[in-house]
Amino acid sequence: MSEHQKYPNLINLWRPDLEIADKDEIETGFPVEPFELYGRPHEIKSAEARVGITRLQDGVHLDLAVGCEVETTCDRTLEPVTLSLSFGDSELVSGPSEPELGVEDWMLDLSRYTRESLPAEVPMQVFAPESEAVDPGPAEDEIDPRWRGLDDLFASGL
Repeated sequence: MSEHQKYPNLINLWRPDLEIADKDEIETGFPVEPFELYGRPHEIKSAEARVGITRLQDGVHLDLAVGCEVETTCDRTLEPVTLSLSFGDSELVSGPSEPELGVEDWMLDLSRYTRESLPAEVPMQVFAPESEAVDPGPAEDEIDPRWRGLDDLFASGL
């Protein structure tokens, strides 16, 4: 069993078998722990990543695309809602560690990257499709009736 099969969330970025400018691409599903955000729980129903690794003279270029299904609750009805979210990065990794990308000792931790990226991707308010936010309607500039006597004062005679 390969290291990737044993730990699907860990991807080895350092590929000595790749020549400079060679590219490898990996597609994988991986687990992500549930988390709490904006006072409500979020569970990751599924998470998949496409990881492109290009060997360079001074490191690797990482193309990372993550898609996941996040189950949370509607702010209005408290019913379950599933969000489909996609995000990613395209970065040069020039050393063995890049904390912002979840890379440590040339190992990309997809679960860690996803956990740290999701708070910026999940909307602050979530509504079920049948329970959209209330539209207050067009704002009318209602004038206080006590000021109506001044209407003619500012009317232009053009």
